[in-house]
Amino acid sequence: MFGYDLGIDLGTNSIVISVPGKGVVLNEPTYVAYDSNTKKVLYAGRRAYFLQGREPEGVSVLPALHDGAIREYDLTEQMLRAFISKIIGKSIFKPRVLACIPSVTTDVEKRTIISVLISAGARSVCLLEEPLAAAFGAGIDPMQAVGTFVIDIGAGTTDMAVVTSGSMAQTETVKIAGNDFDNEIIKYIKNTHGLLVGVVSAEEIKKSVLSAVEREQDVMTEARGRDIKTGLPLCVEISGNELYFALKPLFDSIASTAKDMFERTTPQLVADITSRGVILTGGCAEIYGMDKLISEALGGVEVNVANEPKLCVAKGAEIALEKMHILDRYGYTFKTKEDVRIR
Repeated sequence: MFGYDLGIDLGTNSIVISVPGKGVVLNEPTYVAYDSNTKKVLYAGRRAYFLQGREPEGVSVLPALHDGAIREYDLTEQMLRAFISKIIGKSIFKPRVLACIPSVTTDVEKRTIISVLISAGARSVCLLEEPLAAAFGAGIDPMQAVGTFVIDIGAGTTDMAVVTSGSMAQTETVKIAGNDFDNEIIKYIKNTHGLLVGVVSAEEIKKSVLSAVEREQDVMTEARGRDIKTGLPLCVEISGNELYFALKPLFDSIASTAKDMFERTTPQLVADITSRGVILTGGCAEIYGMDKLISEALGGVEVNVANEPKLCVAKGAEIALEKMHILDRYGYTFKTKEDVRIR
């Protein structure tokens, strides 16, 4: 198929790919299972994710990305090549790729991302900040001359931006997000209940009972794992409120950063945001009470969770590809192999 364009949300824990006119066509974890000796990727995506903690001898599992940056170049290239090939099939034409990245990605990290995507089969690459893409995907046109406050809470980072007229008037990235919540849950259950649980179990607990505010009616779930003392299987009950108090410092840090950035924003943009509300996107936007937490930090400004928040960035990338004639005026251009130094 000639002229394939792909919009890619390069998340820390998941990669979501969209195609103009088709929508989201791939949503896979960014985990790879590889031969420990040869570094050859055996499985990429969902199968590798569920293999963690169950790896056979000689096989290692890890996420290829960390905080939106490339962790292992060769493994990431193999993973992306597999995913891109899955979408374009046997087409001889290489696709253009619009990749979404955290707003504070360094120049070195940007060059690495462009390099690995071109090595993985892209014809050319354009990088777009996640808050801009998230605004598109949430149904807001960030090219308008009004302020929109977008908070994208992913797995590795929480990206915040005040978007107006195709650019970011204010931006902030907090390296506290879903993975930190998972790690804190693992730590809390170990220290409080003497139970060892894996990352997959911690993520399930997070999705089922974790809240960013104290619940009036608490909820419970079971945590299953290994008893630290006996080494035998153990099951304990965990409440949502006890996890809330354990993770409260992390939630407070995100809310405090949002408040600080809001206070730096110009009065006119604050007026726009107050009338339009704040948009929450990203997988952790669905944590119970996250909208209330941010609203209270911003003095009662309305906060809305976008529809399908986990897919907003990828959907926004699809829309951005259709608006490249406009984005080009703001410096968003596709770079080819000749524009970057390829490994």
